[in-house]
Amino acid sequence: MFSDNFRRGEGKGNSKKSSKAVSKMADLGWKAFQAVNKSLPESEAITPKWAAEPLLKSYERTAPPLGFPRETDSLCPTCVKQVREGVINKSIPLEILMNSHPGEIKAQIVEENGQVVMKKTCPTHGEFVDVMATDPKFLERIESLFYGRDFKAAEDKHVHHHGTSDIKFGRGAVLTVDLTNRCNMMCNPCFMDANQVGYVHEPTFEDTRAILDRAISFKPRRQIIILFSGGEPTIAPHFLESVAYAKKIGFYRILAATNGIRYAEDIEFCKAAKEAGQHGVYLQFDGVSEQKNKHRGVGNLFDVKLKAIENLA
Repeated sequence: MFSDNFRRGEGKGNSKKSSKAVSKMADLGWKAFQAVNKSLPESEAITPKWAAEPLLKSYERTAPPLGFPRETDSLCPTCVKQVREGVINKSIPLEILMNSHPGEIKAQIVEENGQVVMKKTCPTHGEFVDVMATDPKFLERIESLFYGRDFKAAEDKHVHHHGTSDIKFGRGAVLTVDLTNRCNMMCNPCFMDANQVGYVHEPTFEDTRAILDRAISFKPRRQIIILFSGGEPTIAPHFLESVAYAKKIGFYRILAATNGIRYAEDIEFCKAAKEAGQHGVYLQFDGVSEQKNKHRGVGNLFDVKLKAIENLA
């Protein structure tokens, strides 16, 4: 009922009042629960099957510096491109990423002119300013909800050996595997710069299989979901084989982060993906109008999504 009224633009006043009332009731209920919970004897910490040790209590968890202004670690985007190109053409050894600190610089996160921005200066390439948030209060609220760090990540020289970029806390629940940097769209911007870096990067099936084999070998581990991504994963030459292999070795859920075009074009491809072991897809939605999707460079993109959903159903 609420969604119908929302779409028609009706009942907005009543809906807002109802929403505020529900929010206040939920807040009171949560505070009451916390009060009762604090009065009870503290229970023993739980040790899930996938964890090497008991889960931390809320008061035991730590957090990185949050809020603003604050200083943080960052990268010079120009240095990153130069190092990446050097590694690709083999003029720079890959080990530099693990044993050195290429492109790393300090950055200041500050509030300016109603925005939250990151300011950083590279001694070689100068100053960079990036907008992090257009609503400081919203960012402040989101950061206040940070759950706290999990316990330290498992020692694994194959996975956690990336120098400064090492993941130091937590256990992964979703493993994203990029199958290609090619795409059948040309979005502007694209978070992966697909089709725009001047070279094609596509791990072989053997490379992908090795990644999945290492991931499944973690002991103890959470039930990991595999998310094949890219670029556009469905145009990778071994997409279906990778899905089938992930299922074969025991992963719980196999998904694809996709623009939906191949699924919309070919219902037989949808059937093949399901048969291989695909459980679902992540479809990106910017809106339902041509205006909202114009930066994607594809007309009727919302209709493409609907057709993909129809074929996958």
